[in-house]
Amino acid sequence: MTDEREARASDERVQTILKAVVLGARVQDPASLAAGEDLSAAFASAGALVPPYDPEALCLVLEHSNSLRQNVDAYATNIDGNGYRFDAVIDFDAEDARSKVADAITLERLAAREARTLPEGMSTTPSAEEVSARFTELRQAARVERARLDAFFDFACFDHSFVDLRRRTRQDLEVTGNAFWEVLRDGKGDLARLVYVPSYTVRLLPLDREAVEVTERARVSPVSFDTVRSRRRMRRYVQVQSTECVYFKSFGDPRVISRSTGRVFNDIAALKAAKPDDGPATELLHFAIHSPRSPYGVPRWVGTLLSVLGSRQMEEVNFLYFENKSVPPMALLVSGGRISEASVPRIERFIEENLKGKANFHKILILEADGAGTGDGGRAKIELRPLTDAQQQDALFQVYDERNIDKVGSAFRLPRLLRGESKDFNRATAESALRFAEDQVFQPERDEFDFLINRKLLADMGIRFWRFRSQTPVTRDPERMTAMVERLVRVGVLTPEEGRLLASDIFNRDFRKISDDWVKRPITLTLAGIQTGVEDLRARTAKGSLLDDARRLLQLREELDAEETRLAEERLNLARRYLAGDDVVRIEVPRDELASWFEEEKARDERR
Repeated sequence: MTDEREARASDERVQTILKAVVLGARVQDPASLAAGEDLSAAFASAGALVPPYDPEALCLVLEHSNSLRQNVDAYATNIDGNGYRFDAVIDFDAEDARSKVADAITLERLAAREARTLPEGMSTTPSAEEVSARFTELRQAARVERARLDAFFDFACFDHSFVDLRRRTRQDLEVTGNAFWEVLRDGKGDLARLVYVPSYTVRLLPLDREAVEVTERARVSPVSFDTVRSRRRMRRYVQVQSTECVYFKSFGDPRVISRSTGRVFNDIAALKAAKPDDGPATELLHFAIHSPRSPYGVPRWVGTLLSVLGSRQMEEVNFLYFENKSVPPMALLVSGGRISEASVPRIERFIEENLKGKANFHKILILEADGAGTGDGGRAKIELRPLTDAQQQDALFQVYDERNIDKVGSAFRLPRLLRGESKDFNRATAESALRFAEDQVFQPERDEFDFLINRKLLADMGIRFWRFRSQTPVTRDPERMTAMVERLVRVGVLTPEEGRLLASDIFNRDFRKISDDWVKRPITLTLAGIQTGVEDLRARTAKGSLLDDARRLLQLREELDAEETRLAEERLNLARRYLAGDDVVRIEVPRDELASWFEEEKARDERR
């Protein structure tokens, strides 16, 4: 209990600092001011859970910070800004497509046998005719599903693209730790639209006490689903905007819940009977950065909150320094007399009104002094000494600010290059930094997002043959990757078809599919077969097994060894004949041609 009280006290102190610094700042735009107690009271009356940190205050921190925006934009651009594609669960144009269909049928029948729904006498292993018929059926169904997917994701949002929806979601997720999608369905209950909901306007309600029976889809085979029923405690959500309170239910919640009151009804008729102008609540899909102590998500940069706020205070100090000139540019020294009484308020007024700001930096004040009757002829001396040596030659707290920016960047685990700082980088260090960020930060986040889309949205749509996959930025050197793929194909590690798949990942585009048989074999095997006349580019009508391919490869190797042995023996015999001098070849040459060989030598002898 002591640790819990200390943790709560620490959270309260952080909240106090957050609200005092951000909400107490002088903001000129009233639209950016927090609603304060009005929204808090509305959420409290709805029974919402209090978040660990005020989401609206966190949004204001983003607006005022000089380092958060760069990191958040880097996340949104590199994780969610590169588009998406759909990968086939089974490539029906591949060589092993029919075997995968046969395996899928086997898995379905095994599941049916366990559920005691398999017809008596039916074998778990399908026949060739059953595989062929199912193959044609599934191939056509996959084409229909792809058309459905393209139509849904192209028009998933009302006024922006799905990629833009992802970018907004990522910004909310990284700033407040939470993000929300409103899921709209059509009259048949199918997914129709996805609507972005600002995270600072939504609060979570406690888990319902009573469990609800929920129906979900689970994969039985790569191309089929089974219905799984379970009982879960569901959660409701409430949104407050402009004093209007709207309730939502969790994604997949089958209950009828009032949109205006959050009450649960047996059906829509009972809801309309209780309040005719009311309607059923829509579903809300909740994304969160996991926190072990709260159902809300917590942003990853909260640990560097003081660094973010410190940099903001540093910026204000630097601004006020130039605005108010904390060090006067000159000192006024009077000797041999005194300043007249009329000059003193004049000096004060001039300093107060005319020595602030960059436009008044070089203004000069003319003074009058009364002589005291002593000294050098009773005349007073007025001396102006510059104090510019005491002024800062650069902005204040630069080292402190740089360290704070690095702390915030380390919370996101981003190198400086991705935060907009390009100094002290060469090609090697830049590539290593980008590779680290891609492997350790961006790709795991994409995988998690893809899992949620496949597990929730695509499963709810009944998509069997396709998987959602986020595309990666083309940060790798295309020339280097192309050379690597070419080398692997040439040495026989990859087939040309596998190399084409890798190239599609590298360049984020689909290449034209080649159905010839040679793309499915190592290129070295194909070339060796062409040279020896054993194999050619003609497609094999009969698809053999892996054992048959291994036998053909061994046969080809034996033929190559025999050919090398024959060539070596021929070279050896030729060398032996040359050394023995037995290799004499007689060639008949016409007399005239033979005489011409010696004409030049005969003419040279005559000249001598």
